[in-house]
Amino acid sequence: MSDFADELQEIIDQRRTFGGHPLWQRIQTGRVPEAGLQLFAAQFFLQVREFPRAVSALHAACPYPDERIELAESLYEEETGRISGCNLPHPELFIRFGLATGLAREQMTQAEPLPATASLIDWFEVSTRTRPFLEGAAAITLAAEGQVPGAFGPFARALEQHYGLSPEDVAFWDVHEVADRDHSNIGRSTVLAHGDTPESRDGIRQAVGLSLDAWWHFFDGMAAAIDA
Repeated sequence: MSDFADELQEIIDQRRTFGGHPLWQRIQTGRVPEAGLQLFAAQFFLQVREFPRAVSALHAACPYPDERIELAESLYEEETGRISGCNLPHPELFIRFGLATGLAREQMTQAEPLPATASLIDWFEVSTRTRPFLEGAAAITLAAEGQVPGAFGPFARALEQHYGLSPEDVAFWDVHEVADRDHSNIGRSTVLAHGDTPESRDGIRQAVGLSLDAWWHFFDGMAAAIDA
């Protein structure tokens, strides 16, 4: 089991989308202008808004009672923020960040998704509704939420430093630095406990790789739009 866990973590670490993508690093060092940060915020919001539906689909598909309870708690946090104490749905918490960049609410809620953003959102649905449960769990909890710890906290501090945002403005990033550590552990334990055949492990590896590619492409799309 531990060898497979190490293998999956190595796959994720090699393509650490959030922390490793050039766009993320440019924002973190204050090298993206205000208009570019606003584009980033609008596009990022679109996937944040859809992410709870992916967690909901995982919960509905989960055949394991104990893990289903944990996914229900994860979904409750996504939709209410009451476990972390932020007491806002996570998309609403993100809107606070977007407003601080100078966007109006409607510029986020009515934003037109870039092709890469639409592709990522489509992957949320495909991975959780049409692929086997363990593959969806790996795609969403390991290859997405699993990248957050260690990336979002420093990103929040950089936003404060380079863009003059307050701790309240960047609360979305800080809440996820903590919450997604728990959420990714749910996926890790589920996948390792039940992904015990060569066939299931092959599917899990493929799902992790596809998820990492979708996230990287998402950031590529935003970077190209900012630089256009």
